[in-house]
Amino acid sequence: MPRLPKLSLSVLVPLCFFILYLCLVCGEYFYEHAELNEQLASKQAEQIQKDLFRMRHVIDSAVASQDFDRIEQEVALVSTEQNMMAYVILDSSSEIHFANHIIWRDSNAQNVLEGYSATQHRAAVANNKPYLNVNFERLSIQAYYPINSNSRFSYSNTVELVYLEYDIANLLSEASESLLKRFIEIWGLGAIVLTLFCIILHFILIRPLIQLSNAAKNLDNLDFTNNIVCVSAEINNLRDYLNRVKARLSRSRKRLNDAEQRWLFAVEGARNGIWDWGIATGDVFVSDRWKEILGYQHYELDNDYSVWESRLHKDDKEQVLNTLQNYINNQHDEYESVHRLRHKDGRYIWVLDRGKIVEWDETGRPLRIIGTITDVSGDVKSQRVPADKMNHNRLTDFINREALADQLYDLQVFSRKTGQFSALLMINLDNFKLINDALGRQLGDRLLMQIAARLSGTFSSAGLVARLGADEFVILAKNLGSEIDQANKRALALASEVRQLIGRGFAISDQNLSINARIGLVVFDGIESLEPQILLARADSALEHAKESTSNGCAIYQPQLDKNQIQPLKLQNELKQAISNQQMSLVYQPVVDRTGQLHSVEVLMRWHHSHFGFISPTKFIVAAELTDCIFELELWALDQVIELIVSLQQTHSVIPIMSLNISSRHFHQDHFVSVVMNRINAAQISPSLLQFELAEDIFVVNANVAKAKIDELKRYGLNIAMDNFGGGSCAVHLLQGIGFSQVKLAAIYIDEIEYNPEKFNIVNAVVDFAIKLNLPVVAKQVENKQQLNLLTHAKCTWFQGYIISRPLSKDDIIQLIKTQLSLSVVP
Repeated sequence: MPRLPKLSLSVLVPLCFFILYLCLVCGEYFYEHAELNEQLASKQAEQIQKDLFRMRHVIDSAVASQDFDRIEQEVALVSTEQNMMAYVILDSSSEIHFANHIIWRDSNAQNVLEGYSATQHRAAVANNKPYLNVNFERLSIQAYYPINSNSRFSYSNTVELVYLEYDIANLLSEASESLLKRFIEIWGLGAIVLTLFCIILHFILIRPLIQLSNAAKNLDNLDFTNNIVCVSAEINNLRDYLNRVKARLSRSRKRLNDAEQRWLFAVEGARNGIWDWGIATGDVFVSDRWKEILGYQHYELDNDYSVWESRLHKDDKEQVLNTLQNYINNQHDEYESVHRLRHKDGRYIWVLDRGKIVEWDETGRPLRIIGTITDVSGDVKSQRVPADKMNHNRLTDFINREALADQLYDLQVFSRKTGQFSALLMINLDNFKLINDALGRQLGDRLLMQIAARLSGTFSSAGLVARLGADEFVILAKNLGSEIDQANKRALALASEVRQLIGRGFAISDQNLSINARIGLVVFDGIESLEPQILLARADSALEHAKESTSNGCAIYQPQLDKNQIQPLKLQNELKQAISNQQMSLVYQPVVDRTGQLHSVEVLMRWHHSHFGFISPTKFIVAAELTDCIFELELWALDQVIELIVSLQQTHSVIPIMSLNISSRHFHQDHFVSVVMNRINAAQISPSLLQFELAEDIFVVNANVAKAKIDELKRYGLNIAMDNFGGGSCAVHLLQGIGFSQVKLAAIYIDEIEYNPEKFNIVNAVVDFAIKLNLPVVAKQVENKQQLNLLTHAKCTWFQGYIISRPLSKDDIIQLIKTQLSLSVVP
């Protein structure tokens, strides 16, 4: 902030008077100017109202005698008034019958008169009451004067209002010039009087004060008795008082110097280093002995807060700062800490640090602390136990599961003693595997470090923050309240804050990354003492529920979640054996055009577990993507489809396009294109019979690489489709120039479309947008006739869903392809 210039009294006092005088002059002028304008406008408005009253009687009389030339004459007479901007007689439709400018006649007033308002016209006629308005912005008077409509003559029912606009600019301008001239004469004389007053005031009062001020700057060297002469008794008293202050100051300086010498002797005898910290200002003083303890000369360190904090050992820093802050917050009776400070030669020494608050403000907040440090390295080194580094994760310095278990035990004890609920939040990062594969492990680690920094920087005060696995974190929060409902709400609010914090996006090596989080919560009071593994398992269950679309990304553990719940880790282990145990199968769902002709077939995976039965693809596909199982599953599906195509070719059937879903992780593998093309070429089938469906998140990272890989697959003849089009995870500009063979409309647009007109409008807009990009649109998951009708009207190209056909077995799809039956679609 720029500093204001310092002004002497000789300038400041006259300046203040002149500013005050100028404000009075301007205020008086603008007030009188406004008053004068109001008076003149009001007077002119009264005259206009009289003239309009006369005009109404002229019109009534002329209508009665059918002498309309008289109206013409009256309007022409008004036209001679040079300030009359507009004077017209209108009918109910705002058509002009008479006007002071002939060119306006038979025109609509709204088209030719700028200030005219049809609304005000109708209001004046309806109320049968004149409306006059002084418009100072246009410098005119506007009038709407209704004509008596009770006349028995037909013409009186044609014209109903006189509208005029009168220019008052010249009238106000002349008045303003006269007022300004008068003010210049009157207030100019006042300025001369004010100047003379300021000159007299300067010599009588201001000049002696300036002399007194200058003399006070040299209090030790000047004698005030003979230097300043003033007629003011108060200034003479001030001069005498300064002389007495001079004598007291001299005596105080001597006593202070003696006390300082005694204090320094006592400090040096104790061999302690002194520090003095101004909390409000941040100023810090450290003594020569303080510097000496750390191996520095008295001139080598600045008196700055960073001199102390920057030398704290990283393992002690948080504890020291918390201890100091707790003392400042009056949570402890004293400040005392044993910690390490960095010596000049690079080693760390142990010190005993003590401090005491010595100054407070008027509200009781601490302003200043004075303390000492003592070198206690010899006492500490023999007793200090090294920290167990095995309890920390090297990447983010977060504790692992073993250390977390101890914290969960302690947290349950704390909750039991205090009666306060606590919570375990398990955080899972969406698409981290994809980002890690696409960018490489080094950049993936950097992303984790940024996420860890955000979590620890924001939530460390709420409780413990820990990292469990490659893409999992936990937060232990306490003091959530003594009621379960309150604790659940506070835990969900904390989880929502975590999701927003992670969802803000990250910049890693010029890559803008978006990543979301799902959070499972367990709220507990410690009364039921649980093993940490049980709490973690419950958090896992809640996390699985949080991944469902209806959970908004957060879920609190409930006992019913354990029923028929397959733990993700167990699911991943079972997946590894699913193919070899022949538990995996494929089904085929037709995609048809409006006439019901088969266009393509989407290939879907199914898993029937020997123990758990049918497992939803939404569960096992997600579990597979967390491991490398997804690669094996999708390549197995490709082999099965190639085998089906070969068998159909042998029967000379017309084969539709077979569409397989490819995960973003698999797609971003370096050898993906070569692996799939080798299998296709080995089978000697046309790549044009295959289509890969890709999700929008392929563009989350390395968008340019993804585009290049799509172009390469298309050059080989493969069809590339985009699934979940419009889902929101892909910027529109990334679609430019790709030329997808089809885009599948996100299912969220179709859900309840038959009940929600606004959703139908959105679907229309999205489909129209895709068509303009030359992208054929597939409406999937169409379940009833109403949805089919609406999507047909929205001009979708192809359709897929249970209303057309359920997913078919291999034998059924072969039969359908061989017979080429038409599936009814047209409503």
